[in-house]
Amino acid sequence: MSDPESPKTESIYRGIAVSPGVARGTIYVYRPHEDVIERRSVRDEDVSGEFVRLEQAVIKTRQQLIEIPQRLGKEMGDDKPGIFDAHLLVLDDPMLMEQVFKRLKTEKLNVEFILSEVADQYTQALARLEDTYLRERAADVRDVSRRILRNLMGAEHDELQRLPGPRIVLAADLSPSDTALMDRAKVLGFATEMGSRTSHTAILARSQGIPAVVGLHEIGRQIASGQEALLDGYTGLLIVNPTKQTLYEYGQIEIRWHSIEERLRQLRHEPACTRDGCAIRLGSNIELEEEVQMAIEHGAQGVGLYRTEFLFLNREGFPTEEEQFAAYRNVAVAMKPHEVIIRTLDVGGDKILHGSEHSREANPFLGWRGVRFCLDQPEMFKTQLRAILRASAEGNVKMMYPMISDLQEVKRANELLNICREELRREGKPFSDQMEVGLMIEVPSAAMIADVLAEHAAFFSIGTNDLVQYSMAVDRGNERVAHLYEPAHPAILRLIKNVVAAARARNIWVGVCGEMAGDPIMVPLLIGLGVNELSVSAVALPAVKYVIRSLTMPEAQSLAEQALRCGTAGEAVVLLEAFIRSAAPDLVELVKPEKSPQ
Repeated sequence: MSDPESPKTESIYRGIAVSPGVARGTIYVYRPHEDVIERRSVRDEDVSGEFVRLEQAVIKTRQQLIEIPQRLGKEMGDDKPGIFDAHLLVLDDPMLMEQVFKRLKTEKLNVEFILSEVADQYTQALARLEDTYLRERAADVRDVSRRILRNLMGAEHDELQRLPGPRIVLAADLSPSDTALMDRAKVLGFATEMGSRTSHTAILARSQGIPAVVGLHEIGRQIASGQEALLDGYTGLLIVNPTKQTLYEYGQIEIRWHSIEERLRQLRHEPACTRDGCAIRLGSNIELEEEVQMAIEHGAQGVGLYRTEFLFLNREGFPTEEEQFAAYRNVAVAMKPHEVIIRTLDVGGDKILHGSEHSREANPFLGWRGVRFCLDQPEMFKTQLRAILRASAEGNVKMMYPMISDLQEVKRANELLNICREELRREGKPFSDQMEVGLMIEVPSAAMIADVLAEHAAFFSIGTNDLVQYSMAVDRGNERVAHLYEPAHPAILRLIKNVVAAARARNIWVGVCGEMAGDPIMVPLLIGLGVNELSVSAVALPAVKYVIRSLTMPEAQSLAEQALRCGTAGEAVVLLEAFIRSAAPDLVELVKPEKSPQ
């Protein structure tokens, strides 16, 4: 890599692509002004005044958080981000505010200082968690607390609305508020040192069509405002001071990208069928209600995975039946007549909820999580089961249990489900008697006894992320061993084959909802192994559909047979890449452009 400090030397930085598109222009390094918060004592008679100041700042913050999605709704049509509902939940979190109030009474310090300390403790605790989704929720707490603090101190929030001209924004991190309030006429794209594909900032960037790259560690020290750059939101590159040759090559690649993307757009509402007419159900993974509209626009034929954890976060207790029912019903109605598969609560271990009595575990990934946690919290679990059952009367709802490892877990969960059915009948509350109940196959033990589990399930959904992690004993977040995380490993392929064979023997269908399903290179393999349904992120839907429509079932089956004979993951990947280059050469260029700078 060239010397990044030379103003005319091309430098290439590699991160994580989270929102597609290419931007070229001048860099603006965004370093939000951090007001110095002084620690000062407050007299007894002034403590009540500090309470009032905080309440007024919270009221002002609430109004701002209500206005942001209203503004976005005008700019983005009906796709109004409910992401800011999460911010309102943080604002209403009694645990957060009660700590502030308690310390105000006992320590008698200015409210800005106390709030900043409590919020820091809160975000640090979330940031230490192993789970990527929960780590990203720390950004929500940080965003809300920063907004309250700035309102307390009378500071402004709109620096990114006052850029001097069209710019590529570079920052250590961007909050959802920062992203939502960007002047889209001036923000060509953005790159951050922190973040992931699951962050709310990334979701907003995709929904607004802003090219974005995250995970560019510590580049802020090496790059200055005013430098020219090219941002590649397809492959995750930030190219500073691009040469004329690089600009020319990207110009040619962009022309081809736009052509391919146009073809993908035209496929959005076409069926996901192979060339010889075999239909594959293609759904979307969601965790927020507002993602439904995005999924529909990208051609989803349903929701293959509705993560419900979001409803349980940042609150003192568990959500009520009515709260959950409203959320599930809204998604079911919006997606009707297509299916919505709701996964019951998948927390525990490192995913700690305020309303539970978790203790720190030595090995949380092998601990109290998933269906185990739910079965040990029967009243909480029944509340969710009742809400899902009631939502089944409003649309095509299916349900599945996460992290199943043993038949007894399935039987106990179904016993509670039957109790809920009887209760709802007695209460005269409608639900569908035909609601299908499936199992997630994420643990090797479940994959190995799939024939036994199939007798108690209407379908299987393979969560490849955890299945690979548990089978290979690899933590993807551990940089020392992440390279060993191989979805194409022979053991994983044989486990998937075993699950499909067991399902077919009992005449039930099999879906895949992990990252493997959204990788165009892996899609032909999964179809060849006999998978009936794929559920992926909304932005991945068109490319996956393109692959499905580019192959025949005999081709996919032959590919799977060859892959199963491979001795290593590397051999299988070479085989899969060769196949996709033959079946969908244009798409390969979109996913892995051959001429992108190396």
